[in-house]
Amino acid sequence: MRIEYTAANPALEVIERHPQKATRRPILFIHGANMSAWCWDEEFMPFFADLGHPTYAVDLRGHGKSDGSAALISNSIADYVNDIQRVIDEIGEKPILIGHSLGGLIIQKYIEKNTVPACVLMATVPVDGLIPSIMDLAFNPTFYMQMNLSELFGTWFSPIDVTRKSIFAGHVNDDVVIRYCSEMQQGSPKALLDTLWLGLPSHKNPFELPMLALSADEDTFFRPEHIKKTAKAYNADYINMRETSHTMMLDAHWHESAEEINNWLKKQTFEH
Repeated sequence: MRIEYTAANPALEVIERHPQKATRRPILFIHGANMSAWCWDEEFMPFFADLGHPTYAVDLRGHGKSDGSAALISNSIADYVNDIQRVIDEIGEKPILIGHSLGGLIIQKYIEKNTVPACVLMATVPVDGLIPSIMDLAFNPTFYMQMNLSELFGTWFSPIDVTRKSIFAGHVNDDVVIRYCSEMQQGSPKALLDTLWLGLPSHKNPFELPMLALSADEDTFFRPEHIKKTAKAYNADYINMRETSHTMMLDAHWHESAEEINNWLKKQTFEH
């Protein structure tokens, strides 16, 4: 799917995978910083499409195959929320939202004013933003420096050993790690400032939407305590995934995370 540009917004690229027969709600996947929609299409989109969900994954503006890279420096969380709304309008039906890392924060901001059937936050930027995580990483200055260089410069500085150590758990094929490194890109400084203090969420779930927050016990960015606090802020269900890393949709235990999400979705009233 290609959502064409308007005077105010760049064109957006959306990956789609559809079941032979749609029997369940559509799902919209939202990637994190420095990444694009391909990360969902490796495992999660085929998994959920096989269960009957029409699935979509958007390249946020300035990422992947979407336009807007020239204005990346000024992209804000509000801009990404706008991208999500444009995709939902194109789908024509409110989807379940599943967001990873920064994508989880975008969902937190989206639901302040909008409703969807349900939300899933995977290794999300916590409700308090990046400050707690930065304080944790600061205790490992060498690793902190390496990851900052990767975050700032994407493919210019994403050594495989640093990437494997920082965001994967278990035995992951080198091809997956290499592709992750090659797909990394510079993030938006404006969006980063938003995650620090300028655009933090309101700590509210005003429409009392069903929500699930998943943490990963080997996550080097956001500890389970961060995610548990986020779940409490939104009155969301909470699950900590064992032997799982920050990149929950790609690591060796991706299937366990997908199964937990599926089991949770089946318990929601809209699924019956």
